Amino acid sequence: MPPMLLRTLAALPASLARRVEHLLAAAPVRFVVTPGPVAAVIERGGIDLVLLPASKLGPAVDRALQRQRSAGQAPDLIVFVTDEEPRQRAHLLGSGVLAVLNGSLDDAALGEALQALVQRSRAAALHRLRSLRGAPPASLADFVSKSSEMERLLVVAKRMVDSDATLLLMGETGVGKERLARAIHDEGPRRDGPFVAINCGALPEALLESELFGHEEGAFTGAVRAHRGLFELAHGGTLFLDEVGEMPLPLQVTLLRVLQDRRIRPVGGERDIPVDVRVVAATNRDLQADMQAGRFRADLYYRLAVVALTIPPLRERRADIPVLVQNHLEAWCVRLNRRPIAVSADAMAALCAHDWPGNVRELANVLERAALLGDGQEIAVRDLSGIVAPPRHRARSTDADLLALPFAEAERKSQDDFERAYFTALLRESRGRLGRAAQRAGISVRTLYSKLHRLGLTKEQFRGGPTAGTPG
Repeated sequence: MPPMLLRTLAALPASLARRVEHLLAAAPVRFVVTPGPVAAVIERGGIDLVLLPASKLGPAVDRALQRQRSAGQAPDLIVFVTDEEPRQRAHLLGSGVLAVLNGSLDDAALGEALQALVQRSRAAALHRLRSLRGAPPASLADFVSKSSEMERLLVVAKRMVDSDATLLLMGETGVGKERLARAIHDEGPRRDGPFVAINCGALPEALLESELFGHEEGAFTGAVRAHRGLFELAHGGTLFLDEVGEMPLPLQVTLLRVLQDRRIRPVGGERDIPVDVRVVAATNRDLQADMQAGRFRADLYYRLAVVALTIPPLRERRADIPVLVQNHLEAWCVRLNRRPIAVSADAMAALCAHDWPGNVRELANVLERAALLGDGQEIAVRDLSGIVAPPRHRARSTDADLLALPFAEAERKSQDDFERAYFTALLRESRGRLGRAAQRAGISVRTLYSKLHRLGLTKEQFRGGPTAGTPG
């Protein structure tokens, strides 16, 4: 993954090196000091920009650059000359050198040229990063919802787009915390910077520290070369810390210091590195309970939760399921260049009745499996077998299900199950015609529409007829 804080090797005479470092003090570069011949340093990789005098060019450097180009990891090269020789300049530029600079330029001219070249090199790295991601920009408009709780969350999320404040996203696994973080990043002023994500619960403590903050060559056994941490990679963009509640206590202390000082120190390093990163953290744990139990630092919690948003589980916003189903299937078909796939009325009713313990992620996986196993034109109830029960099997909750709930909640669940089954059958019989359905039910069209909205049913699902009703 290309870095956004360019790791730069300046193998220049001492006076010129100090001058260049001074001129680039405010640029998004990190100067490294790596022992050994220039060719060997380039060969080891991990360098993004190399500044060399023409005298240090030669076959060894050429071979090292060629090997790195073959691996798709060649650094940009800026060559400094003392004399203006058009033939030499043409040869260097023709061989792939980013630029040829005359070291005798005054500070204003040299500084302006270096700043422009650094920005060009960084822009190329960002372009490669976006190509590697391969995903289209996320948008808050993707989070269409009929849930009042979700609508309130999106109002706050939109206010956070232009802010650099640290954000804490909470909610069950699969509700879309990373997707929401990406949407906030992609719509905000950091959209041209990287979005870097890490699962804090997937790595052991020692490796997690190195992944976050990097390490220097020789910092520990096996550290055969310097390694950039994710804070460096995310410079100018957003770092998404998923499952931050799983972070070990010692690393929580380090993270708190980084959030306060906006500086990191790689493992084995002697100097702090300033980083410009917005942090968005996420967790499916109860951090309040973890704080009381001593598993999570209160000072880190309050530093992360400048603004805290809780994404409701899918079972609490069933009205969103038809829209999510349509959006996921459309995206899947576009990605695989497939014809649009419909969903039968029975299948949609089954999807709306399911509790979705894995939330939106589980829904997407079920839809993809059903689309692959089905006839390619319509997802039917049989395509959901073994995962989602048909609606007739879920029309009435069992005694055990109801007794596990408080009376008011059990009453509401029974009513919802009955109404979903009743109105599904009614709309199937009337082929989605609301006037006829309302007349059969003895209620007004407005009341019928309100109930369908709450249950996540739409008339378009049933316009194909009693046996072929599909969402339109």
